[in-house]
Amino acid sequence: MTAVLRFEGERACEADIEAHTPEMRGQRQHLLRQLAVSRGERVLDVGCGPGYLVSELVAPVGPDGGVCGIDVSASMLKLARARCASAGARVNLVAGRCEEIPFPDASFNAAVSSQVYEYVGDIERALAELYRVLRPGGRAVVLDTDWDSLVWHSADRPRMRRILELWEDHVADPRLPRRLGPLLREAGFTEESLTTLTFLNRRCDRDTYSYWQVGFIEAFLAGHPGADPEVTRAWARELHELDVAGNYFFSLGRYAFTVVKPGG
Repeated sequence: MTAVLRFEGERACEADIEAHTPEMRGQRQHLLRQLAVSRGERVLDVGCGPGYLVSELVAPVGPDGGVCGIDVSASMLKLARARCASAGARVNLVAGRCEEIPFPDASFNAAVSSQVYEYVGDIERALAELYRVLRPGGRAVVLDTDWDSLVWHSADRPRMRRILELWEDHVADPRLPRRLGPLLREAGFTEESLTTLTFLNRRCDRDTYSYWQVGFIEAFLAGHPGADPEVTRAWARELHELDVAGNYFFSLGRYAFTVVKPGG
């Protein structure tokens, strides 16, 4: 890994737009179903990003519940606070790292983390913190991507392979879901279910998840010592040409672990 991708400034704004795509809206609905929060509960979003899931949790917890979110990105927190401003005191958004969650023991009935832990070097510590802040009987949903599941059509397969190999450096563990089950058990959790999501795009425009991924990859590789800018530009250009020709194909798998902290 060279440097983890940071969602600040322009990247945060792009992630905010990407959150409107059908794939990301569907992902949030899936997480809400798996989390199944009840009125009066306190819920934590670990790595809340621009605050979409936080805002969608406010109604289910009701006036007596609360939703907290932490994120390392000041840009993301600014977007999240603007999005959740109308919820008032029911939403609390603070700067924080998942390895050091800034809340007391047993603070929450439920927690959710989406596309966060694959960026974390000390995953054992992060999961221990998740366990700590949940009440006995509390539940969590943890979703991450196995980047080996990515299928992206290209006539230049060696170039595609090279781009994706370099892109793997944007996370600490590009194959984390394979280890998440045992890691969650070692942290003390009991697994209730493992569900999957597949993002499938047959076109590449602003209303698709993969359109924004092209931009994220271009931005990340612009600062990567192993990347050739000309190769990156040619790669991105081909994808848009495939889209125009009606030959575009993108598929990606994500994995959601629903777990419970014993007791309660």
